[in-house]
Parts: sequence; structure tokens; C-alpha cells
Amino acid sequence: MKKQLITLMFALAIMKLSAQNTSESEWLLGSWGVRLIVEGGVELDKASKSSDWVKGAQDIVDNLPTVGHVFTNFNHRASGYWFTLRDNPYVDIAKEIHPDFVPSLENEQIILDVIDVLKKAGKKVILYIATDGPSARSGTKDNAEYKTAWENYYNEKFNGDEGLAYRTLCRGFIERFKGLADGYWLDHTSGIAGELPDFIKMIKEVDPTVIIASNGIVNNENTSPHNYFKDEKGEFLLVESDGVDDQDDRHYKIRSFNTDDLYTDFTSGHPTPLAWGAPPNSWAYEEFTFPEIANAMTNYEVTKDNIKHAWMPMRMKWTSPKAELMFDTEQAYRFVRTLTDAGCAITWGNTNTYGFITEDEMVLMKEIDKRLQIKPMPHYVPYKRPEGAKLVGEDKEN
Repeated sequence: MKKQLITLMFALAIMKLSAQNTSESEWLLGSWGVRLIVEGGVELDKASKSSDWVKGAQDIVDNLPTVGHVFTNFNHRASGYWFTLRDNPYVDIAKEIHPDFVPSLENEQIILDVIDVLKKAGKKVILYIATDGPSARSGTKDNAEYKTAWENYYNEKFNGDEGLAYRTLCRGFIERFKGLADGYWLDHTSGIAGELPDFIKMIKEVDPTVIIASNGIVNNENTSPHNYFKDEKGEFLLVESDGVDDQDDRHYKIRSFNTDDLYTDFTSGHPTPLAWGAPPNSWAYEEFTFPEIANAMTNYEVTKDNIKHAWMPMRMKWTSPKAELMFDTEQAYRFVRTLTDAGCAITWGNTNTYGFITEDEMVLMKEIDKRLQIKPMPHYVPYKRPEGAKLVGEDKEN
């Protein structure tokens, strides 16, 4: 009971901060975005020899004028111990924890220059945070050396309070990003040090104007369940086949983005995990997920509801340019129009090559952008369930 009361108090405090800035999230309504992956820590130093993210950011500006927002990085993609900035007002990370955690002073300028290019062009910037941090309890790859260095630090400096140590470290970077970042997308929340509401509260205290999404809902028990469609009996709907050419016989659940909580401003939009056999262009999203969130946005209230947002990878692996590209132009355009016309938002989880959006994906993006500039915009090819696609338990193929 005490824990639930504390959680509710945090939620009310965050709601109060949000209520003071009721229009801060409205820019995301009907926006479409792309991703520019900037590496972190020692990996940023390594990649900087062959990649130019600042030119990649300018390429987005030059070629995709209708893009409203860009996802880039607070720390490394899915690795919570490699940060894109180096200097921190609360800790000399390289000396006090581990030098691999941060890039060189020269290379920390990369993320700042990327953001500068995007902001000058009127693009909003959302930063990705893998919140499991240095302890590697969730999606971040385990590293015993890093974990030991981190444990030694927070045990000595914070009397064993890892949650406070992690929030303090991140606060230093959040303060530096204040006025530059427009939002944060929180990943690996099941492995965060301390309590997720505390972390969100810290971000809002530093910068009440930012909007936040969490890859998981915070409820009164402080767990982060994902929502999936169920039938009238309360059993999960499962996709049996994606069509006559489906080579993967695994069944998968259908992700719902129609969720609200007291802590966040927009939905994470993370689809059913690719590792479960769910393609990012699944017909089930067009038949179930998108109509549901489009309908939800008809009653959207800025001080009450989350903006419905989808974050869709373009390939069968999130960050591998060599993985199979799953979208053609028509379906990609239909995804964007279906969601943005309804006031929802979409961000493409495109891959990057040498600091640029991968070439074949950029071809799709340019065509989408071109069509969005035409007045009136060209119609998209209407959705039709693919031949042979069906749910488990359906009597016949459609």
C-alpha cells in the first residue's frame, strides 16, 4: 500500500509538471520521423574513423523536408553503458568509473553538432536511452568488467544506492541536453536501476518541456507489461500466417499501442519483437493495431492521453543494413498516411550506413516525402489482407 501511494504521488507530481506545458507534446501529432543512429562511448570513437553523422543529419534535412522529428542517441543503441556525451557535471566518468563509457572530448561534439543541424532545420529531436545502464540487467550485453567498475563506483560514492547513482549520472547529461532534446524514448525499463517513476520524475524536473515514451507501461506495481490483442475469451490473438509465401511457421501476438499511463506523453510504438517471427510490415498491424490507435486519437486530450505513436523497423533486424528490407514504397507510404492522417505519429526504425540512412531505405523515404509535399496528397493503395494470411483458429484463408 505504501509503495502504491508513493508511486501515485510521483505520478501526480509529473502530471502537474505536464499540465504546465500542455502544448509541449502537440508537435508530435501527425508527425513522421526517421532515425539517425549515433554510436556511444568507445564505439563512437571507433566508428568516427569511417562515419560522418553530421553530414548524415544534413542529408536528412536536405532530402526529407516533411520529416518532423528524428530519433538519435543519448547512449548507444541498446547498450546502456556507452554514452554519446563525455563531460558530466557530477562525475568524471572516464576517471571515476570506466574510460570506455564515454567518447573522447572531441567526439562528444558529434551528437551536439547532429542536433544543431536538425534543430536549425526545424526538426524535433528525440533521444534514445537504454535505461538498464552499466549493470546490463536487461537488453544491454553483459560486460563483467564494466559491471564491476560501476558497482565499485556506486558502492563507494553512493553507499550502495545504485538507483540514485544512475539517476545522478544521467541527470548530468539531461542537463546538458536541456534545450536541445525535445523528448526521450526509454528502453530496457525492466532492468533500470532504482524505480522507473523516479527516473522519469528526474527528467521532468530537469526539463519539464520534454516529452517521454517508455517501452513498457508503468502501473501501480511498477512493472512494465506490453499490451497485445486478445479475443472475446481473453486469449491472445495469434497470427498463423503472413501469406502464401510465409517462410516462418511461428505464431506471434499482435502488439497494441492503445495504452495510457500517468508518466508518459507518447506511446513507445515498439512492435511485436522481430525475434518472435513478426515482420515489421505485418498485415496484423494494418488490420488491428492501426485502426485501434487511429480511433483512440479521435478522443485525444493533451493533458490526459498519450499520443499514439508507432516505431517501425524497416528490416527483419533493427540495425542491420544487410537484413531483408520488408517494405515497398506503397506500403511504407500507406503506413505513414494511415497514421499521420489520424493524428498519430510514426518513426521509422531505419538502419544507418556510415552515418547516413541506408541508401535503399532513403529511396523509400524520398518518395514518401515527395508525395507528402503534393497538394492534395496522392491517394495510397488501400489495405487488403494478403492472400493466405490468417490468424490461428480462422477456418479459411482470406
